[in-house]
Amino acid sequence: MSNPDMKNLTRYTREKTSFQGWRVCISRQGLMFTKYFADHAFGGEEGSLAAARQLRDEIINKLKEAPAREVLPIYQERYAKPRKSAGNK
Repeated sequence: MSNPDMKNLTRYTREKTSFQGWRVCISRQGLMFTKYFADHAFGGEEGSLAAARQLRDEIINKLKEAPAREVLPIYQERYAKPRKSAGNK
């Protein structure tokens, strides 16, 4: 049986890349939003989980008020990382 409190949350532990943290992934109406929360940036596993849950809950609440095509792009833009270009190394 799955835990509803963990819906849209996945734990990642990658030894080769040394990434440890949580991922929020929400998919609605053909759109997807994904954000990673690294343990080291949030004071450990509990801190990164709390941050991931907070963002997930915020997005889910917004999706109750507006369609995904309006909500998910806002969050995608807010959390998008700038791409490195050849001149920005």
